Parts: sequence; structure tokens; C-alpha cells
Amino acid sequence: MTDKLNFLEASFLIIVVVITHIILEFPNEIIKSTGSSAVLNIVYVTLLSILFFLFVEKLLKPFKGEDILYVAEYVGGKYLKRLLAVIYIIYFILISSIIIRGFSATLNVVYFPKAPIFLIVISFILTSVIAVLFGSRNVVKANTLLVPIILFTMVIVFVSSFKNFNISRFYPIFGKGVNETFGKGISNIYVFGEMIYIYLIIPHLRNIKDFKKVGVLSIILSALYLICSVVSIMMLLPFVSSGIDVLSVYLSTKTIKLGHFMPRSDTMFIFIWIFNFLLYTSVILLYIGKVYRESFELKKKDLVIYISATIIFLLAIIPQNPLQILFFKNTIYKALSIIIVFILSPLILIAGNIKYKVTNNTNNIKTINNIFTN
Repeated sequence: MTDKLNFLEASFLIIVVVITHIILEFPNEIIKSTGSSAVLNIVYVTLLSILFFLFVEKLLKPFKGEDILYVAEYVGGKYLKRLLAVIYIIYFILISSIIIRGFSATLNVVYFPKAPIFLIVISFILTSVIAVLFGSRNVVKANTLLVPIILFTMVIVFVSSFKNFNISRFYPIFGKGVNETFGKGISNIYVFGEMIYIYLIIPHLRNIKDFKKVGVLSIILSALYLICSVVSIMMLLPFVSSGIDVLSVYLSTKTIKLGHFMPRSDTMFIFIWIFNFLLYTSVILLYIGKVYRESFELKKKDLVIYISATIIFLLAIIPQNPLQILFFKNTIYKALSIIIVFILSPLILIAGNIKYKVTNNTNNIKTINNIFTN
């Protein structure tokens, strides 16, 4: 991305990635793991995520508007920078391929049962490639326009669930236990794994001082969207907590009636979500291109987009068994998010800060010695 982003544009780029996962999977998994304490668990991991971001923001301060790739090169040279770039790109490709496959499978079952799954997948990927080739500014503008609409759709679902509000479904307060809510429940911080973009977005901000606001706002709005999703599901689809795997956010929209003019309101939501997933794929491709161009010498800038899109497509159509997709979403993705976003990346920033302080102290000592010597 070459264009600078304002406060809202940057925030919405992160939010669109998080809410894409919320639409597809997060609410189910949180409800299944914590039960009636799902909302309490979300508040808990949200607070932890905000504290974690503030820690990351402090670690990035000495590098004055540079991203984690710069810090990796500062710590370990080009080799570490390129290694981190490869890890990030693999993460982006793996996660996006399974997310696109998951949503395509839903469209295939509900709306296009006769269409081969690969046609739906390739439609998403080709459209996103074309959007990216037209320029990052167009993707950013479309995203900034659509994200508020996507957020508003969940407000509609949330408000509609009030007629079925039953406070007993939030009891016991600690759901499946205190350990599942606060102990093991800390692993649900992976729902904010898309904070990985926080590590990369700062050089593209028009005003570096907006970085803290971008991070906090994106976490809070994503958390509110997730809470609305979870509450709506618990009110409208209480059977989800028993372990049934469904695209629960979609099923909750089927219970909403918007009058005689729109008897099937779920169609409207799916239509909006299709654009959401197109933007999601476009943002993924933009960041793959950014990471690759900053880390490797590539004369043909569009080549990495074509290659990445092809790999995403191939990985998306490989799984034949729904259990394979479920295993990846519930286990592999969770582990990758925690390891890469919450362990590896901050360790690199910590190493960068240590080297920065040691280097500065050494320079200060040399300066003082020179003064006394002269």
C-alpha cells in the first residue's frame, strides 16, 4: 500500500478482518468453550488484548513509525526480516484459504447447491485480485464505506434478539467454571489474532499519533460486534452451546423478520457478507504484497499477488471432509494466532528494544568519554 491512511481507514482495515472471522466461527467456539459465561470471557480477553496492544505500542515507540519488519531487520539483519516475512505470509495464506472455503461452503449448501465449490471459491479470489490490481486506495475506500454497514447489521440482529431475552441463559455466571472462563479461557484471546495487522500498519498512517487510537478502537468495536453476536446466538439459538457446529450468526438472521417487504431477511445479510468476504480477501492480498515487497527484491510487483491468490485457491479447495476444516479452524488457527501474534512478534520487539537501549547507552558512554578526553 502506497497511500497513507487516516484514523478510520486504518481502524476499519483491521476490523473487517476480525468481523469476518466472527461471522464464520468465533461466537460458536467461545460459547462451546465457556458456556453461559461467554460474554464475561469476551470482556476479559478484550481487556487483556487492549493491555497487550498498549504494551506493543510502547515497544514500537523507539522506532518512530516503522513496522515490525524494520525491527526484525534491526535485530537480526535481512535474514530475520525475511524469515518473519515468510512466517507472516504463510499465516495470511493459510488462514484466508480456510476462511474463504468455510464461507464458500455455506453459500454452496444454502444458495448454490448445484454449483461446484471451486467456482464459488475462485469467484471470491478473482474478484479480490482484480480489486487489488485496481489499486489499494479503491479497496480502502470500499472498506471504509462498507464496514459501518456490516457493523450495523449485527446491531439489527442484536436488537431483534431482545424479544427472546431470557436472563437465565446467562447463568451460571461462570458458565462451565472459573477455570474455563479465566484460566483456560485466556486462550480465547486468539479471537484478536488479527491484531497481526497492528504490527504492519503504522508506516501507512498519515499521523503516527493515531496509532494508539487505531489499535484501541479496532479492538473495542470488534469486541462489541462479537458480544452482540454471542448474545444474539445465546438468545436465538441456545442449542449452539451443546456443541452443534453451525454457522450460527447466519442461522440467527433467519429468525429475523423485517416485514412483508423482506420475508427472507437472511438474504440481505448474506449479500452484505459476500462483499465483506471480498474485502477481507482483498486486504489479505494487499498485506501479502506489502510484506513481500518490503522483505524481498521483486521487480514485478503484481507477481506476488497472482502467486498468493493461486496458492490460496488451491489450499481452499483441498479439504474434502468438513471435519478437516473444523480441525483447522478450532485447533491450528488458534495455535498459530497465539504463537505468531502474542509470542513471536512481541519477542522480536522486546529484542529490538533491548538492542536499542544497549546501543544508545554505549553511544552515550562514548560521548561522555570523548568530552572528558577533549
